Amino acid sequence: MSHHHSEQDHQKPQNLALKALKEAGYKNTRNRQSLIHVLLKEHGPFSIEELQAKMDTPCDPATIYRNIAIFVTLELVSPCDFGDGMTRYEWTGADHEHHHHIICKQCQNIEQLEYCFVKEVEKLINKRGYSEVSQRLEFHGICQKCQALNSQL
Repeated sequence: MSHHHSEQDHQKPQNLALKALKEAGYKNTRNRQSLIHVLLKEHGPFSIEELQAKMDTPCDPATIYRNIAIFVTLELVSPCDFGDGMTRYEWTGADHEHHHHIICKQCQNIEQLEYCFVKEVEKLINKRGYSEVSQRLEFHGICQKCQALNSQL
C-alpha cells in the first residue's frame, strides 16, 4: 500500500479538519493549515522536530506543540509512544481509521499495519460498559533492508 495520495484525496479530510477546528472555536491559521497538510500528505507518526522540518512555513516548536495539542483534543491527531522517550504524532483524521505499527529496531523505520484485530476486543470491552478505552500495541522487529545489511557484515 503506498501513501502517495493525490491533492484531491486531501481536500475532503482537510476540509473536515478545518471545520472541526472552526466548530471548536479555533481560527484557521497558516501554521495549522501547513501542519494539517504535512500530516495528511505523509500521515506520520512524526516528532515535533520532524513536523517542524517538513512544514512549508517556518514555525517554532512551541507553536507546533500547541497546535498538535489542539488536534489531539479534537481527535484529529493521536500521540504514539514507541517506548524510546519521544512522543510522535500521527493523523487519525475525522474518520478515525485505527491501525498499529511495526518499528524496525535498527533503522527506526515505521510501517503501518492495515489489519487491526483489537477492534474485536474493543467491542467486548464496550459491551461491558467501559468508555474512553485506550490501548497501545506496537510491534518491533528488524526490517528486510536491515537484515540484508546485517548479513553482509
